[in-house]
Amino acid sequence: MASLTAEQVKILNSACHELLKEDKVRHVGVINDLGHLVAGGFRDGVKPLLNEQKMKMMYMQMHLDFTMRQESDDALGEIDYIASRRKHNLVISVPEGENLVLITAEPDADDRKIIKRAEELFDNISISSI
Repeated sequence: MASLTAEQVKILNSACHELLKEDKVRHVGVINDLGHLVAGGFRDGVKPLLNEQKMKMMYMQMHLDFTMRQESDDALGEIDYIASRRKHNLVISVPEGENLVLITAEPDADDRKIIKRAEELFDNISISSI
């Protein structure tokens, strides 16, 4: 695990805020390999569905889930993204190096459009080298 510089966090925050402009996106955050939010947050005016403690637990759970799924990479190939559509929320995680870009959106949001935009934004800043 490498610490991020202030400049790297600024770049990641900028990409998160850009993705928050997408229709129906509620939250965009970069989660490090310890499951901690290192950049991003909620769209202005959006009320979180989970309290702060449960959000922290979700960050850790999402990273653990991703790590466990990597055990099958040799046979199945690397994960492009993981999407989960729930009654009240769409949750998407897109791996970028050792980090995950965690996105939540309204349940009727276009997941493919959001994923494509996330990949464009974060692949362009080479988050894997951060």
